[in-house]
Formats: sequence, structure tokens, C-alpha cells
Amino acid sequence: MGRAIQAQCKKLSNTYISDFHIKDFDSNNISALIDFSAPDGFTEALRFCKENKIPFISGTTGLTAKHLEDVTAAKKFIPILIASNMSLGIANLKTSIEKYLISINTSVKCKIVEIHHTKKKDSPSGTALEIVKFLQNFHANKIEGLIDVKSYRIGNIFGIHRIEFKSDEGITNFQHIASSRDVFAIGALQAARSINSMEIGEYSFADFINKKL
Repeated sequence: MGRAIQAQCKKLSNTYISDFHIKDFDSNNISALIDFSAPDGFTEALRFCKENKIPFISGTTGLTAKHLEDVTAAKKFIPILIASNMSLGIANLKTSIEKYLISINTSVKCKIVEIHHTKKKDSPSGTALEIVKFLQNFHANKIEGLIDVKSYRIGNIFGIHRIEFKSDEGITNFQHIASSRDVFAIGALQAARSINSMEIGEYSFADFINKKL
């Protein structure tokens, strides 16, 4: 993801990127720190942002309860945007699913299939877990039984998420396929240009979309 973000920055004349690990890093005039690393890197980056009052954006997955406790403490000092997927496509997918579930008058069984490249360490994906949480929190009355999540690691696939709803009337599928990491990099940079105008606190990517920051 770091390379994808750097490539996007090169296309923008008014956007600059730097590694906060470098010796002479200047924390002044920084819009945000973007983290797509690993749980340990997440902890280090969040601590740095809290100490230097820099807005924090992270798409790192595989976070534990301890990481979330650290977020709870840090959001009292800086704006924080946590999102396992920063694709506008996934946001639109969830909107379509919501419209579908509101429109039906019967309960449905749900299965989620997610496919990623073989180097992805966490399973299920953070996006799949986010969709499960979304369904459980807002549409549990329409979901029959437990949500079945299947994960596959194949080749160099950037990300496929398929959500299947099954009832006596038939099967309805929703799917999003990421063709490159650029979609996530673009979403993260759009958020970075706006997050320093947000109040202190924790935000989701949906908050970013809904406010059109």
C-alpha cells in the first residue's frame, strides 16, 4: 500500500509524502499520518500521532482489543479514522445491501466469501468482518441464523468480497472486486486531505463519505 500511495502522490502537484521514521522528520504542517502496516506498526504510528497531535488514518487489519483500547485513549487528543477498507466501491456495496434488506419482507440466510492474495496474513479479511458487524448492528432482524464467512487465499488477488442472501424465493448476490490497490490509496489520500478539519474523535470511512469531507 505504501507504494500505491506514493504513486498517487506523484500525480498530485499539491500533495507530499514522507516517512515519519526518518531522522529529520518535521511534524509541522502535516495533514495526517496514513498507516497500512501491521498491528505492531499500528501501535507505533498511533503513539507518534498522539504525542505530536497529528491526525491518524489507518487501514491496518488484524487489530486486537488492546489496539482498540489505545484508539479509545488517543481519540481524546486527535481525530482518528479507522477503516479496514477505504474503497468507495465497498461503501456503495454496503448502501446497496442496505436498500435490499430494507425492501424485503422475509428473513434471509447470509454467506460472505472473501478472496485475497496469498501474502495476506489476517483471515477473514477486515472488510469481511466489517460487513458482518454492519449486518449484525443494523439488520440483524433480517438475517436468519449465523453469518457464514468463507476465506480463500489465491494468487495475487487484491480483494473480492461476495455477499449472498438466500431465502425460499431464491438467491441474491452482491459483489465487489478490487482491480488494484489504487482504490484504497485514493480513498486514504482523500481522507488525509480533510481529516485535519475534523474535530477530535474517532471516525469510520462511512463518516467520511456521508460528510463528503
